[in-house]
Amino acid sequence: MIAIVLAGAGAVVFWPAKDDAAVATATPEPSRPATPFELAAQRLELQAKALQDGDEKGWLAPVDPAKTVLVTRYRAIFRNLRALEITHAEFHSDKLEIVPGRVVVQAALGYCLSGVTCPDWHGNYGEGPAKATYKLTFQIIGGVWTITGLDDATGVKDNYLQPAPWDNATLTLVKGERVIVAGPRGQATKLKQVLTMAEKAARVVDKYAGYVDNPQKRYRIYVADENGWKSWYGGVKQDWIVGYEMPLNSTGGDIILRAKSSANSRQLAVTIQHELTHVVTLGGEDWASDNDQWLVEGIAEYVGALPRKAPDTGNRDVLAEAFKKRGAPKTIALPSLADNADDLTVNTLYAMGHYATACMADKFGERKLFQFTNLVLREAKKPDEASRTAYGKPFATVDKACVSWIRQRV
Repeated sequence: MIAIVLAGAGAVVFWPAKDDAAVATATPEPSRPATPFELAAQRLELQAKALQDGDEKGWLAPVDPAKTVLVTRYRAIFRNLRALEITHAEFHSDKLEIVPGRVVVQAALGYCLSGVTCPDWHGNYGEGPAKATYKLTFQIIGGVWTITGLDDATGVKDNYLQPAPWDNATLTLVKGERVIVAGPRGQATKLKQVLTMAEKAARVVDKYAGYVDNPQKRYRIYVADENGWKSWYGGVKQDWIVGYEMPLNSTGGDIILRAKSSANSRQLAVTIQHELTHVVTLGGEDWASDNDQWLVEGIAEYVGALPRKAPDTGNRDVLAEAFKKRGAPKTIALPSLADNADDLTVNTLYAMGHYATACMADKFGERKLFQFTNLVLREAKKPDEASRTAYGKPFATVDKACVSWIRQRV
């Protein structure tokens, strides 16, 4: 939000006594004219306010109307973000190059969606509001500094939240009571299917959001065609991934689904409920360490499969195969996956995580399971400290009991 402070507010005036001599006051020096960089930054500040206020004309005002491709992109950004319920926007700029008649800046657009509490600005990409950074070129046209060029290279290289799905092509969106689903025009039929499933899943996940004190105002799901899958948020290289959740710092998270991999309706419904669980159990904080993937995925499998229990899912068959080929693990806290992990290793981590969380729920109840989960994934506690707090037992004791519990059921 852009705030304007009025000078002189709250001033106190003292009247001199009748016989006091007059006192001369200094004449203030005239303020210096704004520099070209400052003038460009001012235009961006007004542009952010226009985006926040829903003023498309004001948003496009700094853009050279002769650059039709540039105008089309800016219009798409505006319409996408407005449809995604942007409620806060701010630009922060750094000088890159200033020569006569041209100013080049690195401009970071900070944004928050759907009325979430927007954190204070922070220069790091992983803190403060989510950001998209651009290299912008300004030139004087008609006496004002005007955007004549936009280069993604600087921001995309450094920012894991770029390129965002809303940046560039106009999205098609469908909205429900709890969920917004968006994607390229070619995925319009799939969007409606996903929305129906997502609305049902959201009602399940909302319960557990309350358990970890992380209620969501809106969930967002993007359905990616192959171009989007390879580019949005840097793209995904692992073939076994069919969907993922991208934390937007402390303001929630986006879910990306691969349209190509979502033909099976039952599996798609489970995937959606799984990914919505990530939004609430990670909460955008991204506290989870590299050693916690068993719990990150396990708790999402636990909720994602509901109302089915772990033994009623394909994860039982996965573990039966894994135990036969490689023996039963000695701990529920399996090591996190390497990028080149084979299918059985991947499936085993998810299945063991599902059974591990089901065991803890069985032994201690769901509320304590989610207290443990919250302490580890959102408050950065080690599993042993979290276990002693939530369960009143060392994690080694819980771990040993759950390994036995799992072996008895597989």
